[in-house]
Amino acid sequence: MDRKLNALFLFIAVIVFITAANTTQQWNILLGVLLAAFFSLGAFVFNGLSLDGMFSAIVIGTFAFGLGGWELAVVLLLFFISSVVISDRSKSRDQNISQSVRRGGLQVWANGFWVVLFLIGVAILNTQIFLIGAIAAIATAAADTWATELASRNPGSTYLITNFKKVNPGTDGGVSVKGTTSAIFAAAMISGVSVYVFSLHFSVFLIIFVAAFLGCLIDSYLGALFQQNKRSVMLPVLNFEINFSNNLVNAIATGIGGLLAITSKMFFA
Repeated sequence: MDRKLNALFLFIAVIVFITAANTTQQWNILLGVLLAAFFSLGAFVFNGLSLDGMFSAIVIGTFAFGLGGWELAVVLLLFFISSVVISDRSKSRDQNISQSVRRGGLQVWANGFWVVLFLIGVAILNTQIFLIGAIAAIATAAADTWATELASRNPGSTYLITNFKKVNPGTDGGVSVKGTTSAIFAAAMISGVSVYVFSLHFSVFLIIFVAAFLGCLIDSYLGALFQQNKRSVMLPVLNFEINFSNNLVNAIATGIGGLLAITSKMFFA
C-alpha cells in the first residue's frame, strides 16, 4: 500500500510542478525534492527509517518542503527527530525489543497522508486555512507518538478510555497521567513552534493545540473501540471488511485533528 501511495502522490507532485503558477514555485518543489531526499537518506543511514520508509518520507517531504516552505519543513523535522529520539530511548530500555526503531512506509504515511492532502489543498485552492490543517495533523501525530512512547516508561496506572477500567500498560486505548501529559507537551511544542515560524496569531496556537490533543484522544478511543476488541467494519455497499490496524487508526486520528483545526479556524477565528 505504501508503494502505491508513493506512486500516486509522485504523479500528483509532477502535475503540481507542471501547473505551478510561476517559476519560483517550480524551483521550490525541485528544492523540496533535494532536501527531502537528503534528510530521508540521513534518517535511513541512522536507522530512523526502513528503505520503504525512506521513499515514503521523500514523497511526503517533497510536498512539505516544496509547498509548505522552510517553515513547515522545520515543524515536520521537529516532529520526526523528536519522535525518533524518544522511540530510541524507550526501546533501548527493553531488552526484548530490537534496538532498531526504523519506521516503515505505512507508518510514515499514517502520519503524513493528511499533511500531503492538506498541502495539495493549499496549492490548488490557494488558501492558507489548509496549512493550519497540515500543522494540526503533524501536532496530532506528535501528541500520539509522545504519549505512546513516554508512557511506556514507568507508566503508572493505566485506564481504558472508553470505561476507565484499569488495564495493563500498553493496552490499545489505554490512557495514563504520564501519557496524557506527554501528549499535551508535544501538541504545545508543535503548535508553539508553528505559530512562531509562520508568525501566526496566538488564537491559531490554541486552535492547533486543542485540535491535536482531541485528535490524540480520538486515537486512543478508536484503539479501545476497535483494536482492543479486534473489531472490524463491513462496508455495506462495497462488501469490504476494514480491519483497524494501528496505522489506520493513526491516519484517521491525524485526519480528524487536521479537520478539527480547519473547522475551528473557519468558525471561531
